Amino acid sequence: MITFNNISVQLGTKKAVNNVSATAKSGELIALVGPNGSGKSSLIKAISALIPHTGSTNLPQNRRARSKQLAYLAQNVTAPRHHLVRDIVALGRTPHIGSLSQLSKTDVTKVEAAMQACGILDFSNRIFGELSGGEQTRVHLARTLATEAALLLADEPITALDPYYQLSVMGILRRTADQGTTIIAALHDLSMAKKFCDQVWVMNKGDLVAQGTPNETLTPEVLRDVFRITPGGEIAR
Repeated sequence: MITFNNISVQLGTKKAVNNVSATAKSGELIALVGPNGSGKSSLIKAISALIPHTGSTNLPQNRRARSKQLAYLAQNVTAPRHHLVRDIVALGRTPHIGSLSQLSKTDVTKVEAAMQACGILDFSNRIFGELSGGEQTRVHLARTLATEAALLLADEPITALDPYYQLSVMGILRRTADQGTTIIAALHDLSMAKKFCDQVWVMNKGDLVAQGTPNETLTPEVLRDVFRITPGGEIAR
C-alpha cells in the first residue's frame, strides 16, 4: 500500500498541486485524469521526488532505497538511438546493481522477463533508433518493469500512440498490476481509464476532486464541471 499526505507543489506563482492525499493499494491500476494543467504530471513528479514539494509519502527517503521501490516512466522519454534494446531495458536493474556493475544471471533473467512481458523479446538485439514510436514506448516500459518496483508511475504513457499501441501498453499495465504492482498512470483518454483501471483519480486546478471506481468518479457532473463535456462526448453548454 502506497500513501501520500498533503502533497503540494508550487511552480512559480502557481500552486500546481494543492494538499493532495490518497492511498493506492497493492495491485491497483489507477488512472490519474484531468484537463491540461490540472496538476497530474506535477503530482507524479512530486511522488517520485523529482521536483520540490511539501508533504510526505511512505516511500523510503533514501534515494537508493526509493529507486528500488519506485519506477518512473516519464512523458516523452528518450534514449540513445544507437543503443541495443536489451541494453536500455537492462538500465532498469541499475538500482539493484549500481551503474558500473555487471548483470548477474538473475538480472539477465529479470531483463528478459520484462521484455517478454512487453512483447519485445524478439527484437532485443535491434537498435533502439530503428524502432517505431510504439515499440520504443514498450522498450521504456520494459525498463521500468525490470526494476521490479512496488510502485510504477507513468506520465501519459499512451499519448501520441496509435490505437493498437495504446491498447497494447494499457494491457501490459493491467497485467502488471494483476501481478501485484501498484500503478498510477496519468491519462487523457477517459475510455481507456474506464476499460482498464480499478480506480480513477480526478484532478482539477491542482486539487484531487474525485477518487473511486470509474463509475463513481466519471459521472455526468464531473464530466461537465471538470472536463466540460457531456457523457455523449459533446462540448457541455
